Amino acid sequence: MVKIIKFLIVFFLLAKNVGALENKIILKVNNDIITTLDIFNEINNLKFFNNNLNQVDDNKIYEIALQSILKSKIKKNEIDRFFVSDKPINNDYLNSLIESQYKKLGFKNLIDFKKELNSKNIDFENFEEKLEIEILWNQIIYSKFSKKVVINEDEIRKQIENEKNIIVSYDLSEIIFEVTSLNELNLNYELIIKDINEIGFENTALKHSISDTSNNGGNLGWVDENQLNKEIIKELKMIDNGSITKPIRIPSGFLVLKKKNTKKIERNRNIESELKKQINFQKNEQLNNYSNIYFNKVRKDLKINAP
Repeated sequence: MVKIIKFLIVFFLLAKNVGALENKIILKVNNDIITTLDIFNEINNLKFFNNNLNQVDDNKIYEIALQSILKSKIKKNEIDRFFVSDKPINNDYLNSLIESQYKKLGFKNLIDFKKELNSKNIDFENFEEKLEIEILWNQIIYSKFSKKVVINEDEIRKQIENEKNIIVSYDLSEIIFEVTSLNELNLNYELIIKDINEIGFENTALKHSISDTSNNGGNLGWVDENQLNKEIIKELKMIDNGSITKPIRIPSGFLVLKKKNTKKIERNRNIESELKKQINFQKNEQLNNYSNIYFNKVRKDLKINAP
């Protein structure tokens, strides 16, 4: 039945005839549902925002779309439970995220962006709602865990003062996943590597990663070596540019990194500026770990099943 539904969704997507698609329930997340129409629309959305998905096998796209919707539904369920009345959305911040998204896609203004979405049968309100979910989820994480973030400012300052003038910086992407046993770790890692070889790292991050960076293909950008722990640096030094690390244990599960490029840079000699940068990086890293841990907990507490 699942294979038939996958086929029908892809068939109607190619035919661009959503009206003929019978809307069936695929999954239930507590009292919320994911339908064939949801999958159809999500595939359409993902292809628009991720051009590299157009080269991916249809069955893989279905799985990526399903996981993408599932992540949003899990977060939305917790948001609805946490914010029992009004949801405190910062409209200025939301608008800045929207602007960042459409400019990244090459649109000069919101009007042109909305016109293009409309021409592709993509609902702007659905796109906006996804950004709102991420904002509200991050607010939950901050309210629950900000006081648990531990930063040793003196240690960071001392490290900065003792650093060399030239440091290495890595252009990285990540996939973070959770397992319950060593056997499962090996199986998951093999599956991730298989998908990377078949559909690329970015699409594999969309499908497998529990990190918030999955929405951006796992992209971390340039990260200086002084922001990474010794185990991660050790793994990165063992591989060439374009290669993938072995799984690295982190508080929220296991981390797989792609080392896209490497460069040497002259270190910022402004101690206070560098200190602020390092503190912010460590705060975000710890909050991201708490976010992944909390997401896994929420997911396990929900009833997710086929009808």
